[in-house]
Amino acid sequence: MKMQSLLAVILLTASIGGAQPVDDNAVPVAPIAPVPFEKWDHAFELKNPHAGIVIVPAIGRIARITYKGSNSFLRLDAGLAGNDETWLNHGGDWVWPVAQSRWTAMAGSDWPPPRPLAEAPWTGTAWQDADGTLCCQMSREYGDPLHIKVSRLIKLDREAARFTIRQRIERTAESDVPVVLWNISQIAGASRVVIPRGPASIFEKGVHALLFAMPDDKKLTSCGHALVYDATAGEHKLCSDSKRGWIAAQKGNAVIVERVSAEETGGAHPDGGCVVEMYSNAGLGYSEIETLSAEKKLFPGESLQNTITVDLFEVAADLPACELAGAVSAALGETPEIQPPAAPPTP
Repeated sequence: MKMQSLLAVILLTASIGGAQPVDDNAVPVAPIAPVPFEKWDHAFELKNPHAGIVIVPAIGRIARITYKGSNSFLRLDAGLAGNDETWLNHGGDWVWPVAQSRWTAMAGSDWPPPRPLAEAPWTGTAWQDADGTLCCQMSREYGDPLHIKVSRLIKLDREAARFTIRQRIERTAESDVPVVLWNISQIAGASRVVIPRGPASIFEKGVHALLFAMPDDKKLTSCGHALVYDATAGEHKLCSDSKRGWIAAQKGNAVIVERVSAEETGGAHPDGGCVVEMYSNAGLGYSEIETLSAEKKLFPGESLQNTITVDLFEVAADLPACELAGAVSAALGETPEIQPPAAPPTP
């Protein structure tokens, strides 16, 4: 195939998901061939000297995230099998387009996910941009009653341990169901989760317990600008309304931190204003770190989109809790004003 024709095919294929590239000047020049991964024959691997990710369109998920050759951050159950009427807890990183608070109206209960959100294959393609950035895009159409098309454009930095996920929902026909970009990463064996706390929070402690009781001070360490949750025992679900929009998890001597762009959508965030959430179940061996957009009722042709930036970095496994929170803030380049307040002078 001639280069001009190949480029046209790649550009056409890359546009199928409906998302626009994060860098409008990026040009796809070389396709990335699918590879087998676990039980799936069609997966895409993106890898640079410091980080690697594997995307499986068949389940619409990022199935593997590694940092410097470490074990994957993500829990993955590749042995599950089902049909298009069932949602399966494969793990990995995925997006739900409808807030859980809407599920009861759709299906009579808030768990399991309603049938319209059940498993179905996504379409996917991958390529390398002219600047060397590795990219993968997936898309899926949801029928009645949602009538939406969802796309995820994943781009791995050429050298840094960083990637972005550009997510987009477009309404394809009339629907009264509001949509949200609710992204979930299921971390296997996380030791701690770091949650931001904003000075103008409507929640008493800066976070809110969505399920179960609020953790006590032994489980949840206050560090001024953030809270550090001990994920080694118990089960909790917490959320934060901090507009800083990030959440992090530690696994061994590495940290994954996800930060969602603050894009205006004209709606309110779910669960009473939650921008990020965490669910941790030590008995099941995983913790979920979650980012949420505001909800929006789209009209046909309208869209909702955001970008999540994911950074991976190294820390000491036994770093004190507030030093861990400070390391996350430093990695994000946050200003000193939101660092933990200095201790008062000794009399």
